[in-house]
Amino acid sequence: MAERLLNISVRAAGSAKIVDLEGGIAINNSAVLRSRLFEAITATPRLALNMAEVDYVDSSGIATLVEVLKKARDHNKHFVLFGLRPRVFEILKLTQLLPYFRIFDTEAQALEGPADAEH
Repeated sequence: MAERLLNISVRAAGSAKIVDLEGGIAINNSAVLRSRLFEAITATPRLALNMAEVDYVDSSGIATLVEVLKKARDHNKHFVLFGLRPRVFEILKLTQLLPYFRIFDTEAQALEGPADAEH
């Protein structure tokens, strides 16, 4: 399989940070993504991950999202996702992780909405 490219950019939105992703999250780039997200979550009370341009997530990408969620919870931070494409949403559904993440349709909702997943 060809290496997946992933562009990562971080921007501020008030007290929150938004991480915009573009491409696929795969074994060849998940460690870099993990590092960038860990760095961002320590610097903000709320981290919103823009997944609108993510077309693929493999198991290492799923593991990265779970690790960031755990780090956020351990540090009383909020980690939310928004703009998931149907394919990525289905991956989270198949892995039975949907209940653990707060997922919003839009950036505005991700910044304003409740940050705790309903259990």
